[in-house]
Amino acid sequence: MCIQELILNIGNFTYLLFLLFPVLGAGIKYVDAAFDEEVFNKNKAVIIAPFIGVLWAFTMILHPMAATILLAVILGVLIKGKIDNVAHAIGLGSIIIFYVILWYLFDGVVIYFMPLFFLAAAGVLDEIGNDVISYNSEFSHNHSFGFQFFKYFFGRRHFMKVALIYLFIVAGYPLYFFVAFLFFDEAYMMVALYSQSKKADTM
Repeated sequence: MCIQELILNIGNFTYLLFLLFPVLGAGIKYVDAAFDEEVFNKNKAVIIAPFIGVLWAFTMILHPMAATILLAVILGVLIKGKIDNVAHAIGLGSIIIFYVILWYLFDGVVIYFMPLFFLAAAGVLDEIGNDVISYNSEFSHNHSFGFQFFKYFFGRRHFMKVALIYLFIVAGYPLYFFVAFLFFDEAYMMVALYSQSKKADTM
């Protein structure tokens, strides 16, 4: 019996997703801001990274769809080379170690592979679009609707959300996973906004 089936036999803990997903979103943005923008303390980011990693792996064991979404996020940033600092590496290592332990103790973690590839591809496109608007000055100066919509859409990485909605409509996955992922994204953006304001105060 895999760990997810064992947990579901004990009780339905999917309500925890609404708490865990935003914590994960806020946590990875904290690490991003600490190293990429040097807003937060890097030592604190390194300290919290393994805890975020273990919490990430724990969230994956609650349900196969949670595992699929979170692994798709990991693959998206890995393919785009966004694991680019020691804290990210520690966090990823913690996820892998925790996953290997679960695999050894139980029968692993169930993942929906076709949705995984679909969501990971959407995640890569989100990262590509985000890079385009970050490094192309045209998006700062051109105020046409097309440019501004592109800036909004990929600035908030909405492609993966659209892919999730498509999966829920076509395959009938529970909608609360989409809500949980929205919480993930909103928590990520709240920390991003806070880091921007904190950075502006120091200039």
